[in-house]
Amino acid sequence: MLCLCAAVSHAQDPNFYIYLCIGQSNMVGQGPIAAEDSIVSDRFLNLTASDCDTHPMGQWRKAIPPLCRQWTKLCPADYFGRTMVENLPENVRVGTIMVAVDGCSIRLFHPDSCSQWIAGDLPDWQRAEVNCYGGLPLHRLLTLAEKAQNDGVIKGVLLHQGETDAYDERWLRMVKELYENLLSELNLKAEDCPLIAGETVREEYNGVCAHALPTIRRLPEWIPTAHVVSAEGCAPLDDNVHFSSEGYRKLGRRYAIEALKVLGIQVADQPAEQATTADNEKKFDVDVTFRKNKATIKASVPIKRVEIVSYSGYKVGFIERVGAPTHTMKINLKKITDPTLIFIVEDYNGTKVTKRAER
Repeated sequence: MLCLCAAVSHAQDPNFYIYLCIGQSNMVGQGPIAAEDSIVSDRFLNLTASDCDTHPMGQWRKAIPPLCRQWTKLCPADYFGRTMVENLPENVRVGTIMVAVDGCSIRLFHPDSCSQWIAGDLPDWQRAEVNCYGGLPLHRLLTLAEKAQNDGVIKGVLLHQGETDAYDERWLRMVKELYENLLSELNLKAEDCPLIAGETVREEYNGVCAHALPTIRRLPEWIPTAHVVSAEGCAPLDDNVHFSSEGYRKLGRRYAIEALKVLGIQVADQPAEQATTADNEKKFDVDVTFRKNKATIKASVPIKRVEIVSYSGYKVGFIERVGAPTHTMKINLKKITDPTLIFIVEDYNGTKVTKRAER
């Protein structure tokens, strides 16, 4: 027994800092991966958490994106890890464990409600993502986190979730309870393992989910060791729900700045680029109505094309005007089952307006 204890103690590296990454589509990542994003330090690692991946599940690998699952994209954790190793001593490594599902509720990570949420009427694509974690994402996260504690030390929890349900105190209560559950299950102390949460796309970019921001910003009121990362200057994609690649790079760096601050290391942020007046200005009005399996899009200007994106970030439809310009388009949604859709409407001048609509 003494020999076994000595072996375990020797295997654990106190200079291997591990962070748990959980959330929905913005943690999964929606930013196109550029060639520069594949240049990664050997000191930044990712533990594969998904069965749906080319890398063996449960093994550490160099953190070359995508980190969440095969075919996902750039996410905040990518530049979180890069910034961490750039500012930590050379003998320190950083690892991430990511479990995230597009469009999920906070209930997916809550110990008392995850099973009920999973048993609900999920669309096929979302069910497939849950199944990538053996059908039980929270269990997979805890199992791998316990395994990782043999290799290093868990130093924090990174959360990007809230677009779906961060609109009242129930979300704050559930985040507090899931955080406390993680601390209890993994025998961690809150002061040694902060919760770091990111903002949604902000008001200045006409963020579709910006109304979640007042709730997210209240997290430190409920959790003394919580920190909220600003998304100021983090530009979105055309859907105004998900960040652009550059937005993810900035957001990831800010996650790292908060984590480093907890470790007593001060790093200056890069100046945020403000959205221009032209970006913020609403160029034309758009209204979307549903009747049975059809959507009618009406705009105050002639419509050239419409892209339809699911709330989780999947592009599910596209239509371009053929014939005389008109202010109205009708789209058949028979094959599109998602209840919440983002319509990106473009006029003949190339101006785009985003409209979120519930079926």
